[in-house]
Amino acid sequence: MWTKHDIIKELQRYAKEIGKTPSQKIFFDNTEVGIYDRMRFWPNYGALVREAGLTPNEFDKTKYNHDQLCRLFIRVVREEGKWPTRGILDVKHHADHSFPDSSTFYKKLGLTGELAKTILIFVNEKRGYRDIIDTCNSVIKEYEDSSLFSEGDVVPGYVYLGKQNGKYKIGKSKDPDRRREDITLLGPEPFELIHVIKTDDMNGIEKYWHERFKSKHKRAEWFSLSRTDISDFKQWKKIA
Repeated sequence: MWTKHDIIKELQRYAKEIGKTPSQKIFFDNTEVGIYDRMRFWPNYGALVREAGLTPNEFDKTKYNHDQLCRLFIRVVREEGKWPTRGILDVKHHADHSFPDSSTFYKKLGLTGELAKTILIFVNEKRGYRDIIDTCNSVIKEYEDSSLFSEGDVVPGYVYLGKQNGKYKIGKSKDPDRRREDITLLGPEPFELIHVIKTDDMNGIEKYWHERFKSKHKRAEWFSLSRTDISDFKQWKKIA
């Protein structure tokens, strides 16, 4: 188990190896230290960096204005040929630190559904953006369609189990990976997607699990679950 002293020394060693203070993601991805090791001693990664005597190597998120961020996002959509995930944006940021990280786009332009609407407004009445308009409309339709159903409707999709900050969330979505990205942006740490159940009735299956773990409910869709609870959930793969 990593001690506080060991973690500080490992961060200092790796920073010296790469010639700069690593971002949180790069540090955890390239060393044996994990985010939960950090959480035992520091409230956030910045506190660890400061105690190690290093200077945070953060991207200046104020560098780009609204219109510039829209243009950069449109460029990525065209490069990828599809709506980019948070992972795609962050890969580009880590390859080129002058490119904004995903949180910059989401915090300034909105989360996925709102971001698509922001981009549509930006390209309004501009020529040569039919591909972008079609992509944005597709994303917006996906989000709006999922909100048209009431709780009792039978809707195909996924029921997922994830973990963040020591608590477990049981929710439903037509796109669990995109939902994971949105929850990550709104929380104190990355949202870990543990398991998904494919089903023709995501409302009903979600309700089943909420009722089953009712005694362990904390707030909204968050629960305090045991290893046995998690194992039981993971046994369900697909429910038609």
